[in-house]
Amino acid sequence: MSVSSVTILGKNELDKKHQLEQSVIDGIELGKRGFQQAAQALLEIDQLALWRDEATDFNTYRQKFKAVLEDLNISPSYLNRLIAAEKCVQMLTPIGVNISQYKESHIRPLTQLKEPKQIQQAYKRALDLAENEGCELKAEYVQKAVEEIKPPKVRLPKPPRIPIGATVRILPHYADEEFHGAEGVITQHPNHDRCVVRFDDQTSKLIPDNMLVCVEEIREMISTKQEAKAQARALGLRTGLDAIPEPKEILNEQQQLDIEIAVAAFLRILPRLSQWQKGVIYEQLLKSGFVPGKVAA
Repeated sequence: MSVSSVTILGKNELDKKHQLEQSVIDGIELGKRGFQQAAQALLEIDQLALWRDEATDFNTYRQKFKAVLEDLNISPSYLNRLIAAEKCVQMLTPIGVNISQYKESHIRPLTQLKEPKQIQQAYKRALDLAENEGCELKAEYVQKAVEEIKPPKVRLPKPPRIPIGATVRILPHYADEEFHGAEGVITQHPNHDRCVVRFDDQTSKLIPDNMLVCVEEIREMISTKQEAKAQARALGLRTGLDAIPEPKEILNEQQQLDIEIAVAAFLRILPRLSQWQKGVIYEQLLKSGFVPGKVAA
């Protein structure tokens, strides 16, 4: 049985919570004019952890105001904007800026900035722009000031993907330890950030690009059947028609082909084996003098 993380508030804490919740509701009902009041109360509830008697975290607790917002036809995302805006207001307080008379829309552009110093510079710049125009502060002046200060987005070029056919090694911080340091060949790019790697045992696995490092230049892609034949030859086995023992009577090309087809049909009914295993069985069958039955037309 798990222990609940919800706790009981003391009387003083409970009274404080009810007071702040009422302040949140009053601020929401005032609309944009009361955004600072509601946001300040929400942040204080979070800072004092007064939500812990009915929720496991502040984000879950905030859902209780959803019904109030819906009754007033206000989007639930409004609460998020309230809190983000109030955090910006608190960053402006140290420089002696009084913005209580402005709307939430005047503060919203500042939430695009992260550093307190940038927020302060942007707001001062917005005040200068409004003064130069001879009018009161507007959201468009704040947005323009933010654009001047906000660091430009730098889009780094995407590194080229390891091409199909390249031999790769799986890095040691890959999630599955069994594959640490394993090498294989990229055979597919099924999506934008993962590729299929085929290993020496002919098994394949989908691996993220950032878990791979190229260890060998691209080699020519050959079929699984061709690879199986190459492995058989490396073991000293003959493949294809060359593996058929010399018959007592001379077989024509069609008869030899019939024999190969019959052996292939036999291999298909075996349990699921790798191509290499089937290749070895194929060679051994022929060497042992296996005579396949006539293939049905």
